[in-house]
Amino acid sequence: MKKILKLILLFGIMGSFALFAQDKRFSIGGYGEILFNHYDYGPNRLASPKGSLSDSRQTVDLPRFILEFSYNFTKDIMFTTEIEFEHGGTGSALELEYEEFGEFEMEQEKGGEVVLEQFHITKSFSKMLNLRVGHFIVGVGQLNKKHLPIQYFTSSRPEGEQAVIPVTWHETGIEIFGHIKGFDYRLQMVNGLDANGFSSANWIKGGYQKKFELTQATNMAYVLRLEYKGLKGLNIGVSGYYGNTTENIQKPDIMKGIDGNVSIGSFHGEYNANNLIVRGHYLYGNLQNSAKISSINRKLSKNAQYPQTPVAKNAKNYAIEAGYNIAEMVGLRNEKLMPFARYEYYNSMEDMESGSTPDQRYKRNVKTFGVNYYPLPNLVIKADYSMRELGGGKYNDENTFGLSVGFAGRFLSL
Repeated sequence: MKKILKLILLFGIMGSFALFAQDKRFSIGGYGEILFNHYDYGPNRLASPKGSLSDSRQTVDLPRFILEFSYNFTKDIMFTTEIEFEHGGTGSALELEYEEFGEFEMEQEKGGEVVLEQFHITKSFSKMLNLRVGHFIVGVGQLNKKHLPIQYFTSSRPEGEQAVIPVTWHETGIEIFGHIKGFDYRLQMVNGLDANGFSSANWIKGGYQKKFELTQATNMAYVLRLEYKGLKGLNIGVSGYYGNTTENIQKPDIMKGIDGNVSIGSFHGEYNANNLIVRGHYLYGNLQNSAKISSINRKLSKNAQYPQTPVAKNAKNYAIEAGYNIAEMVGLRNEKLMPFARYEYYNSMEDMESGSTPDQRYKRNVKTFGVNYYPLPNLVIKADYSMRELGGGKYNDENTFGLSVGFAGRFLSL
């Protein structure tokens, strides 16, 4: 019955937008992916002292399908919303949890999600000044800005940023943005994170508030993003995030008097011209009072299904990748064929407060080689092979073959 009601609601929203289309100010777009993976290792990195055991397994998935609807009320006021379907929609699924350092837990969670990823109204005063209010993407890092499947090389979204911060990260608040003499800027004030969700495997990522119906905003967060686009094909920029987290938990009294400020700094760059694409980024994060937060989180009720594992003081991620379009060399005129290579380092337990030792399983180096084929500018077929080294080689290596199809574009504009 719930699925039927959700479908009725979705078609009702689409029908309402269809009425707006009569004014010829309406557009529909979106993006999506189909993914196949083969792994030569088991899913449990705690299966042995050397990490995951050798295995041969495969998965297929529909990671996400997003529909975007936009409507221009006037020439300078626009409404935009995105509805995201993750892993085929919603339902119930049983998940085997490995992160509890050898303790297996059966948790009942959503089999997928239907998420309102964006929902905002934008007022444009000029090219230099725009005001946005609502639910929007947080401008931290490289992947939150370039998260469409046609905007990165790998068959799956690059794993490093996803291991330490939410991707795509969307929160509710106010945003001011614009373009001034070759520079794009964004200033955002959004609701903060929930310190109970922090963990060893994913640092502050689990603090993104989607576990409960209401989002706590006692602690707000502040975001700055600045990018230079004054030279053809070149985009370089910095982004930063700062906000407290301990008063956004469901029972704030248990962390009373403890500040859990999260600070994240990121540098990113891209060159895209003359058939060559080179991208790189560096991200570093700090969590205040990580040891105290870890101690309190270990005592939480398991019914809340928080990780309850130690969270690090610092997390780090950096990567570089390059691809070259060889379509003309092999006789393809209206398509693109781009072999690429990528190197990435990430560690969700880069550094701990004194008295704690980081788990080296979360220190990972990844080398990926593959190819992207674009039969159309907004449609890509990808194949790649990733070699993952854990703990500087102290644990068993993990290798993955990926194959995916992705698209992104505007379907209708009236």
